Amino acid sequence: MGLLLQIVIGGLVFYFIAIIFIGPAIVPGLMSVGLIVLALGSVKMLKETLGKEEIIGILLMIGGVSLLGLSNLSIDVSTFNILNSGFIFRIVVFTIVVLSLAILFEILRRKHEKFKGLLMAIEAGLILSLNTVWASPGTTVVTHVIYGIIINEEIIFGIIIGIILLLIVAIGITIGQISLKYGQANILAPLTSVPIQIIPVISFFIVFLSTPPSVLSVIFMIIGFTLIIISSFLLTKKQAKREKISI
Repeated sequence: MGLLLQIVIGGLVFYFIAIIFIGPAIVPGLMSVGLIVLALGSVKMLKETLGKEEIIGILLMIGGVSLLGLSNLSIDVSTFNILNSGFIFRIVVFTIVVLSLAILFEILRRKHEKFKGLLMAIEAGLILSLNTVWASPGTTVVTHVIYGIIINEEIIFGIIIGIILLLIVAIGITIGQISLKYGQANILAPLTSVPIQIIPVISFFIVFLSTPPSVLSVIFMIIGFTLIIISSFLLTKKQAKREKISI
């Protein structure tokens, strides 16, 4: 049911349309308005509690991702050359690095059972963050096909990207949902969203070699990053306490 809701019935179609219009950097941040719905729903429906630290952490997260949204770090995917050898090399290396971090958290999870939910939530976020990174070249292929631009190599690359996206989404969502067995949704879901917010912005510079449109964009980005990191610290601290108490 979770996979069905998040992939089929959820906003996946609108997610790809958003990437076509503004690129991969700020879409996850704009989507995090769902954290408000999550916070309210977890209290009303799941009967979870929200303390002062959780409320401050969630508000800081919302503020941080809002500033990332205002940074206007957009990429024109319709004109981006995804067949460039340098781009392919960068996105592959970037993916390997992020997946290595996810594997590291998986190893830590197996060694530290008392922090299982916390580590699984971050691991899921690392994997799902690659969804946004790879969706961008994928939407380039879709955009070109819609406009009648058919390039055989691009179509083949698009099929490979589609397979990668399916694996990323299936594995990431599954790990994220399993993590909810070990903690509160209103804490673990925002923690999962931390790498989902940060990594696409990093890819904006490293993978897509793009530059911010203005100095104000950089300011918004730095403040947004700072707020997200502070919020993740508050939520991590609270979840760690809960898991210790549970054990």
